[in-house]
Amino acid sequence: MACHLLLLAGLVGSSAAAAINLTAAAEGGSIFRRDSIQPLPECRTYADNKWQPILDFDTDSCYNVAAISPNGVTNPGLNCRVGESYASNCRDRSHIDRTNVYSRARCNSGWCAHMYAYYFEKDQTDLCLGHIHDWEHIVVWTRNDRAEYVSVSQHGNYEIRPRSGVQWSSDGNRAKVVYHKHNVRTHAFRFGTQGDDTTIENHVGQWIKGGPLISYYGYASHDLRNRLLSKDFGSASIDFRNVAFQGALDKAKPPAASAFKSYQDGPEDIHNSPGIPEGGCGIRS
Repeated sequence: MACHLLLLAGLVGSSAAAAINLTAAAEGGSIFRRDSIQPLPECRTYADNKWQPILDFDTDSCYNVAAISPNGVTNPGLNCRVGESYASNCRDRSHIDRTNVYSRARCNSGWCAHMYAYYFEKDQTDLCLGHIHDWEHIVVWTRNDRAEYVSVSQHGNYEIRPRSGVQWSSDGNRAKVVYHKHNVRTHAFRFGTQGDDTTIENHVGQWIKGGPLISYYGYASHDLRNRLLSKDFGSASIDFRNVAFQGALDKAKPPAASAFKSYQDGPEDIHNSPGIPEGGCGIRS
C-alpha cells in the first residue's frame, strides 16, 4: 500500500453512494474513483471556442478529465500504487467522455491571451514518484483575429513558439499539442509535430479538443466556480485563479506582446475579456 492514500477531500455535496464508490475504487475495486465526477455542460465564448487547441495523449499519459461536477463535487484524484503504469486507471476510452477544459481570456493593447486549463487525476513517474492531481495549461495569443503565438506549460514554466513553429488544424485556428511524459521527469505538454498526424495515440484516433469548454463566465453559479478555484490541489496549480493569472501570463507572454498588460482586462474589450458565453448560459461576472 506504499504511495497509496485514500483521498476523499472535495466531496462537497456528494451522496453516500458516491463515497462508497470512491472507497471501493481506492481499495482496488472495479469502480474508478472518478465515476462520480460528471463534466459540466459546455458554456463558452465564441473566441475561446475558436482558438481552443486540439490534443493527443501519448500512451504513457493520462487523459484530462472533469475537475468538478455540476453539483459541486471536486475530483479526488488518484494516488499511485507501486507497480502500476504511469497511466493506470486514468486512460481508458470512457475517460474521453467525461472531460472538461476550462478557459479564461484577457485582452488589452491589441492582444488577447486565451488560457486553456486541463485537469489530470495524477502525474506519476518512476518509483511511484510524482503527485496526485495535475493541472497543465496552454495559452493562445491572438492579435487582429489571428493566432500569433502559443505557450504550453512545462513543469511550472511555459515554452513559447511563434505561429510558424506550431502545427495547426486545417482552418489555421487550433494549435496541435501533445500531453506526454517528459523524459525521466513528470508529464507536460509539448508542441505537436508533422509526424504526430500519422501516429495518433489516443483512443479516438484523431486530434481531439479535450472536452466541453467552460469559459470563465461559463459556470452555472459563482459558488460552483469558487468551489473549483478554492479547492486545494496540492502541488498542482490552477493558473487562471485570480492570484495566479497575472504571473502565469507573464511567464507565457511572448516578447512581441510586450505592450500587453498581464494584470488588466481592457475596458475596450469587455465582450472578449474574459468574454460573455454564447447562448445565454453561465454567469456575468
